[in-house]
Amino acid sequence: MGGVIYLEHSDTVGRQMEAEFSVKNANLPPEERINAYNRNMREGGWISTNLVEMADRFKSRWLIADYDAGDLVIHSPYMIHAATQNHDPMNRIRLSTDIRYQRTDDSIDQRWAKNWVPGDNL
Repeated sequence: MGGVIYLEHSDTVGRQMEAEFSVKNANLPPEERINAYNRNMREGGWISTNLVEMADRFKSRWLIADYDAGDLVIHSPYMIHAATQNHDPMNRIRLSTDIRYQRTDDSIDQRWAKNWVPGDNL
């Protein structure tokens, strides 16, 4: 039913990318830093929708588990992850939530403040 998958050992990779980006963009205001980070993730080739290519590039593999209703998955914000497409012969859906925490004095990351609509690849 299209569960979440994780790139093995990618927490370390994610931490390295974040640290490198933070040093290079330390002088940007917070909103510009977030926007630049989002652009660089895709345009810089860090993250891709080609999961096979990503696993090869990072010399890793994608991991998945056999999830059941009610399972809870908590992961590091640095972990590279993706969701597979939901193909269920009984037309059941998978419902997941994404709960994020931040410091009250940090600016809100607008990526997570939009209304999602059909076609957003949910």
